[in-house]
Amino acid sequence: MIKHFLKKTLQRYRERSVKNFFNRKFEKRVLISYITTPFRRSSVAHTSFYEVQSAARIFDELGYRVDVINYLNRPLSLKHYDVIYGFGEVFQQYFESGLNGKKTIYYGTGMHVCHQNTFTLKRVRDVYERRGVWLAKSARFVEKTWSHQTSLVDGIIALGNQECRLSYEKHFNGKVIEVPAPYFHTLNALDLIESRDQTQARKKFLWFGSSGLIHKGLDLCLEFFSRRIDLELHICGNLQTEQDFVKEYERELYELDNIKTYGFVDITSKKFREIIQNCSFIIFPSCSEGGGVAALTAIANGGLIPIISRETSISTGHEIRIESLDLKGISDAIESTATISDSKINELQIKNSRYVIENNNQSVYYSKLKESIKKILEIE
Repeated sequence: MIKHFLKKTLQRYRERSVKNFFNRKFEKRVLISYITTPFRRSSVAHTSFYEVQSAARIFDELGYRVDVINYLNRPLSLKHYDVIYGFGEVFQQYFESGLNGKKTIYYGTGMHVCHQNTFTLKRVRDVYERRGVWLAKSARFVEKTWSHQTSLVDGIIALGNQECRLSYEKHFNGKVIEVPAPYFHTLNALDLIESRDQTQARKKFLWFGSSGLIHKGLDLCLEFFSRRIDLELHICGNLQTEQDFVKEYERELYELDNIKTYGFVDITSKKFREIIQNCSFIIFPSCSEGGGVAALTAIANGGLIPIISRETSISTGHEIRIESLDLKGISDAIESTATISDSKINELQIKNSRYVIENNNQSVYYSKLKESIKKILEIE
């Protein structure tokens, strides 16, 4: 009981609002609704830290006093703000407040909720039909859809490529601007590619992701690789948060020699370098992403060739597509790698890593995000 109380107290402390972060005297004010922890400590665990810090710096550069709240919270008043940016409770609060004249920008970290909720639950049903068990906790179901923020705002910034943007344009007639997702750079991909034993590594595939194990297609990967003992699957992710999934797939996760499960792996660690050095491909059959940051991290830092669905919102021009989110789609995509020569694999790794490094680095993200904000605010 005491431990739970202390945990909740610490969480509330970290989520407290941030007032005038840059200590400016600007007349204009922006309220960013996202997460507040990045304004108190740094982390490379998730790019959301960099994303919200970037938004704050951009608004500061544009002459706005910056306040930040947690997306689940509502401020006492909105009347002093000129712009509301981000996502969460505050958008419904504003549109129901009777206030007018505020500029509103929704920041979409994933595909439109209508797409995400439909397809994540479809994947849960797929598992039920194959295994006879409901594992809905391993979906990524958005319970609070906050539809005001995707229907009434002045503009939407969609993280990812055109696939993510189009998911919003189906439901919104205003400005939707795509911005390439950023990643954290920790390794020299070209060095890893040069020293990689392609003959061995071409048989090894990495799954690298966060919560929503069915949403992100780990079930399909486990079922395929459990039948192909000549190939290896390496899994990095905090699986212990989804115990129902772990229980159902215990054999595949922990009892097969060709499937290696590591749990959470820090991307700055020697372990991450070792794992990524020994693989040639990252496989990521997700049903809905905003730029697929986990896959970008493996491509840019390790030069891994992406075997991905369109719904990852990634397109390097050199990827291997998973055409359907089922075992046939996984099988077809992986089997296609058998006909690629070692030299071609080396070439594709270089091309993929270079593309992501050049197009998804933090400077490009920052520049594109600033352009998008200015365009929606109609600032020259």
